[in-house]
Amino acid sequence: MPQFQDCRDDIADLLTAGQIDAAAQRALLAIDAETPKSATMTSAFHFVGLAVRYATQGDNTAARGALDHALDIASGSSDQDDLRPQLYRHVAASLEVAGQPASAARCLETGIEYGADGPAVWQALGRARLKSDDPYGALEALSHSQRLKPSAEVFSDRILAELAVDPSPETARQSISRLESSRPTQVSVRWDFALARAHEISGDINTARAAYQRVLEHVENDLGPRELEHAKSFLST
Repeated sequence: MPQFQDCRDDIADLLTAGQIDAAAQRALLAIDAETPKSATMTSAFHFVGLAVRYATQGDNTAARGALDHALDIASGSSDQDDLRPQLYRHVAASLEVAGQPASAARCLETGIEYGADGPAVWQALGRARLKSDDPYGALEALSHSQRLKPSAEVFSDRILAELAVDPSPETARQSISRLESSRPTQVSVRWDFALARAHEISGDINTARAAYQRVLEHVENDLGPRELEHAKSFLST
């Protein structure tokens, strides 16, 4: 059983109840009582701060993950060599939610330099680059993520990157066929946005409009500011 299990359970309950301050305070008190080294405590507190930002943005899953990591650091169960990659990943995720994808991409690139790896890291980098108008860089990162672990979300982002690199009707029609053959069973804002963009480029305005409308009905943090503005602008014309 992980250390601080009672604390972790309390934090989960507090986040579910929307008591962000109480969840953070519970973590801070546990860290303060357990951690003798100031450098370790500082690292743990960084993650508590990120958790508070996640929670205030409505992402309780990310908030709990950051608080778990803070407690792992305090208990000594986290590999100290992994602190910089993890910290950069968390900061990048926070920047992404705050609508700063270019800064998030730079943060992820630094995390990768420090040893961060895995399909989720490369997918996050690809999406951040895509949202910050770097389609070639996005395609490179997303292709690497797809090689490591194929997923429907990465596939949708790759389609968007390919359309940004080659926005031709022929590429759009091929993209529509590929997207329709991999239609998700649940609502996916990224899939709908990719489908809308493909129909828009192919010239099928009515179908594109319907897809963009679905995007705006379900959008949360899945689109970058420019992507969201594009969807709204298309529907207003």
